[in-house]
Amino acid sequence: MLIKNNFIGLCIGLNILLLSFFVESKEFDYRFHWMSLPVATLSINSNEPLSISNKINRFDIKFKLSTQGPLKLYRNYSSEGSIKNNTTTSWDYYLFGQDRGKPEEKLIRYFLDNAPKIKKFVDDSGVSPITVNSSLDKGAIDPFTILLKTMQQLSIEQKCNNTYLVMDGKRRYKAKLTFIGKEYLNMNKLKGFLGDTHHCQLSVLSNESKATGIMKNYWPFNGDEKVVDMWFAEGMNFQPVKFELKAPLGKIIGRLVIK
Repeated sequence: MLIKNNFIGLCIGLNILLLSFFVESKEFDYRFHWMSLPVATLSINSNEPLSISNKINRFDIKFKLSTQGPLKLYRNYSSEGSIKNNTTTSWDYYLFGQDRGKPEEKLIRYFLDNAPKIKKFVDDSGVSPITVNSSLDKGAIDPFTILLKTMQQLSIEQKCNNTYLVMDGKRRYKAKLTFIGKEYLNMNKLKGFLGDTHHCQLSVLSNESKATGIMKNYWPFNGDEKVVDMWFAEGMNFQPVKFELKAPLGKIIGRLVIK
């Protein structure tokens, strides 16, 4: 799989993060490039103001993601979805998309103190969802909440060291966040963020997948190395402004477009 499970998951996951501090009807855009070639775009729209003061915030977020450029010729992918919470202790993730003409659809409900419930699961590769384990998956989160929790920890501690249990219907794994340090980012020709940031690194420690080897040996990740570097801007309420993933040739870099 070229980009499907981690890179696209990462992009979609930005929706919670980007809108954690912004007011109603705000839209944000990310552009991802491999070398100088565009590979994906992400647009996010929030319908309500949010706050990180609660464990799970009241939110209703919609997003659109699609591949572009030469990548689209190899992997024509597009999706739309939403993330919203039901109560102060549960939230839903919904996704509908097309991957090279094959449909996918997910609806999963997550809980602070219980295992997730898979409401609907249609995978483009035809596999069934993994069986939820009430003990093993208790308190598991979706891949995107990792970013929100990282943002919360940065705002409180100025660091991002933590480990999370993740279950997305197709796989379960542990994700480790490590604080690398403070860095100054220079604006580039793509009009990226300019200023002080906090550099965090996300590593996938282990996984159990419905499809054997689904997280090994496919681009953009090489072999067993599954790492995403992220930069958060303190002056923008720790909003992520840059992402970097290793590829067999070069890197995939995603930047928040500064308009």
